[in-house]
Amino acid sequence: MTTSLTEVRTRPDLKKWVAFPIALYRGDPNFVPQLTRDELDFFSPEKNPSFKIADTKLVLASRNGNVVGRVCGIIHTLEAQKLGFRRGRFGWFECVDDRQVATALLGHLEVWFAREGCREMTGPHGFSDLDPEGMLVEGFDALPTIAGSYNKPYYAGLLERYGFEKEIDYIEQRVEVPEEPPALFKMMEKKALPAAEAEGYRLVKDLTKNKLQGYVGQFWEVLESAFEKLYGVTPLTAEQKSFYTKKYFGYLDPRFVQMVVDRQDRLQGFFLGLPSLSRAFQKARGRLWPLGFYHILRGFRQYDTVDFYFAGARPGANPQRILPLMILGMYRSTRAKNVRYIETNRELETNTMIVNAWSRFNVVSKRRTRIFRKSLPPSPA
Repeated sequence: MTTSLTEVRTRPDLKKWVAFPIALYRGDPNFVPQLTRDELDFFSPEKNPSFKIADTKLVLASRNGNVVGRVCGIIHTLEAQKLGFRRGRFGWFECVDDRQVATALLGHLEVWFAREGCREMTGPHGFSDLDPEGMLVEGFDALPTIAGSYNKPYYAGLLERYGFEKEIDYIEQRVEVPEEPPALFKMMEKKALPAAEAEGYRLVKDLTKNKLQGYVGQFWEVLESAFEKLYGVTPLTAEQKSFYTKKYFGYLDPRFVQMVVDRQDRLQGFFLGLPSLSRAFQKARGRLWPLGFYHILRGFRQYDTVDFYFAGARPGANPQRILPLMILGMYRSTRAKNVRYIETNRELETNTMIVNAWSRFNVVSKRRTRIFRKSLPPSPA
């Protein structure tokens, strides 16, 4: 059966591209649909500044007039400057269980990447580390966060049969918040906190959304310097920072934001979290109206899980001083709201210190997502 490919250039095609996952995952209890309005804005070159620093193709696969797959291809200008070579990124890959469709989509991007002199193609990635990345390979029975990755179990096989191999994995864990502070927390409270306070470190108290906005500039400064050398991280422009601030900061709950500053009120580290909205997004079914807005507002009020968005520390900051402040601050905040679970942030499997630290708690579920890589032949001279 013939598979036809279309590069998205019109609004109707973009709507088909955005809508395809909702049809593909209909009835799946762990699929979390994104809001269609937000997705249309995100993939609009007029609204998302990421398109200014990346060559991008959105590709649709169809059979008999029905959409059967999609993918996004990205050649990131700033990433190429950072790496010293061109890499083709693919992301937002969705496909029916058909090797021919997957081959058509990935092959279309491979030809483009090779023609443009890319050394390799890797993914799933977005434009930056703040976008969904990684393909789920373990933990299909666990509900992801609204920013997490989820896909059909057969996806990895489609990539491997095309010639992709594992590049690196991310780990996400759902851990139970202990009702009583563990011995480690008691030790932190007795020894680490006084030591941190003696050196002038303090947790920012009584945060509000307005007060949080005052730290946005410092947040990006710390985030970029902390993440710069990590796998897959790309530099961000000022426009991108503004775009992601609007995209993510509106969802943050100041009660679950922990920020440590020094005597000069200079941000040293942060935990950013929010009530889990995964079930609310499922009920919204991709639409804010007529009832989606109600479900999301209710999700902010009724929850038993807090999702971590980001965590970071300024390079050179003493983790033995700032981490206890943030950990204890988050523990107190979650206990005050009777939160039962924390959904951890995406952590590289190579970051064994953090991955193992979460393993000290009762791990309810674990998800593993993977970045795949395929070498590309040199482009003809």
